[in-house]
Amino acid sequence: MNISDRVYMVGSGKYGMEMSESMDCNVYLLDGGTECALIDAGGGIEPERIVANIERSGFKMTQVRRLLITHVHGDHAAGAYYFQSRYGIEVVASEEAAAWLSAGDMDKTSLNHAKRGGVYDPDFLFPACPVERSVREGEIVRVGDIELRVIDSPGHARGHISFLWDKGDGERSLFAGDTVFAGGKVVMQYVWDCNIEEYADTIEKLHRLRIDRLYPGHGPFLLANAGRHIEKAHGCFSRLELPPNL
Repeated sequence: MNISDRVYMVGSGKYGMEMSESMDCNVYLLDGGTECALIDAGGGIEPERIVANIERSGFKMTQVRRLLITHVHGDHAAGAYYFQSRYGIEVVASEEAAAWLSAGDMDKTSLNHAKRGGVYDPDFLFPACPVERSVREGEIVRVGDIELRVIDSPGHARGHISFLWDKGDGERSLFAGDTVFAGGKVVMQYVWDCNIEEYADTIEKLHRLRIDRLYPGHGPFLLANAGRHIEKAHGCFSRLELPPNL
């Protein structure tokens, strides 16, 4: 589904558009002209539904060359192995999280904790997936003629990164994973890698970026005035309050 210039939504579960398996995060396809990239992989339960949505949008899987992982919680990264093993897609993750994804580490990805809390079924799988490229703050990831800048954005999760697309015409888009959502909401959870202080610092950083378009990991995307929504979350942290949880 084409949602804006060169951006397609190809997956979204029960906290979004319900266009793929219910445990999927929002999965975006970015059209770089000569090649495409996926932003996050979903939960890996029925990844064929994401593939069908990609093809329904007019693309072939041979055009999809990269998979950019914002963080390695199960609903965003457990599907990575399917795309890497079946289609040979290059997987990109943060330096910190790359080892956890490569090992399928059930503790560092907080999956064991989430299973105990009933978030995932007991038989939910997180296959280990090789990471070809690990990235850090400020690095550029190219998708055809599009350049994405890596933004370290911990708080919701350790090793979390976002991808900033500065189109050069004054418009800035952010693929934000689970850092911030429409209405200035966040996702804070009782897991080892969720940290309020880091979250506040990340939201302050994103607030300074003056984002126009926001493509979050769940819920509605924003095609204008995204900075106002980020400002709401920043305002809560600035007043020593917590933003509303998604």
